[in-house]
Amino acid sequence: SPFERLNGEQALSHWRREMKRGSKESKESKESKESKEKADKAEKKKKKGGNARPERPGLPALCFLVLRTMFLVVIFGIGYAISISNLFYSEVEKKMSIVPRLLFLLVAQSAATELFAIAMLQLGRRLCGDEVATFEPTRSELAVNDSSIVWPRAELLSQELGRFASKAGQPFFLNHVRGRRRCKDAFMRLGMNMGSFITTWFIVSWMDESSLASLGLTMDQPFFVDAGIGLVVGISIVAFTFIVELTVGWVSFLQLFEVFDQTESFARCFFWDVVFHLNVALNEELPLRGWMLHNLAQACTAHLHLPPLYAFIFAMLVQSSFFVLLHLNSPGGARLPSMINIFVGGMAGGLNVLFTGGRLGFALGWHFGWNISMGNIFGLSTSGIPISATVVSVAPHPEKQAQHGGVFGPEGGLISPIAYGLGIFLLVAIYGIPKGDIYWLTT
Repeated sequence: SPFERLNGEQALSHWRREMKRGSKESKESKESKESKEKADKAEKKKKKGGNARPERPGLPALCFLVLRTMFLVVIFGIGYAISISNLFYSEVEKKMSIVPRLLFLLVAQSAATELFAIAMLQLGRRLCGDEVATFEPTRSELAVNDSSIVWPRAELLSQELGRFASKAGQPFFLNHVRGRRRCKDAFMRLGMNMGSFITTWFIVSWMDESSLASLGLTMDQPFFVDAGIGLVVGISIVAFTFIVELTVGWVSFLQLFEVFDQTESFARCFFWDVVFHLNVALNEELPLRGWMLHNLAQACTAHLHLPPLYAFIFAMLVQSSFFVLLHLNSPGGARLPSMINIFVGGMAGGLNVLFTGGRLGFALGWHFGWNISMGNIFGLSTSGIPISATVVSVAPHPEKQAQHGGVFGPEGGLISPIAYGLGIFLLVAIYGIPKGDIYWLTT
């Protein structure tokens, strides 16, 4: 009958729909299973190699590193050819003119520090067990703050500071990373120091026909005594800065011996920060307060006939300007208060050399003591450099950035010029004011 035919057609239609639905569900189930398997594999790879991809550097990366090396060899080759050709010899200076030597320093040091930093990064990665598909630093290896680190803990905050804890971003300004990251930072900075040292040695040996001792890197007993005194002075003036900021309420005490990743060792994290800041001091002091300061002063005396003291002060102004440029890319480094304070710090570094008879020991000790105590003893930001552990943990007040310097730290705040002044007062009290001509500038 027509009704039976209709029911039969409906049953057939229903059966076809069920078959299609079952086929579709089967396909979706298969795709879901494959997607889950891929996600599981990716998670296993991530756990195995950290945040980095587990592939080893390929041919393009190796070629890129070889090209960098060849570029550096060409730069030093040109420098050597110029140094033996007397092409830019200055009769007034009795050696190659200051302009090509200064240009060579800037170009060669930039290329050398970058190459050696990349090379040493590979050692840091190997020590940390990371395998990355490129020689270049990854985005996570260059990040100034690890957002996965939850800091500070709510129970450590006062009622006043607790209301800022839920704000997005970094309401307390400080940059924190894990110790394994600081390990790689230390190796990169060691590489930068190697590049800087080699460049400065090349210029001094082949273009200046002198030695590193002429720049104040004498490595004798007075040098190390100066370094020890400078270390104490550097830590002392940072302690003064910390006490002032804590007393007036710009920062608040949280706890002692804080490691920002609780699974890591305080001693190991602190060790890598010590290595990092030792190389920062050497990497910046030798080219600036060593080569640039001495050679610019000598050139000004030769060309402008300035007395050695005035020539040295002019050279201090120039090297302090370069010191500012080095810090512009740091977090908060482009703010006007930060630039002013860094310039003043550069001038203080120049006075360290002037008052200690041209030696670099005191300046190196001051620089290292300032950096390591500010970031890893008193828990303050040092030019925005991230930390993984600190002896004293503090939280800067979110509404007092202008006073304590924000993410750049005290070097962008109000106390640093006073701290520099206190350091110079201690320098004069220990060494006295230079009298007569600066004889070591012409030797």
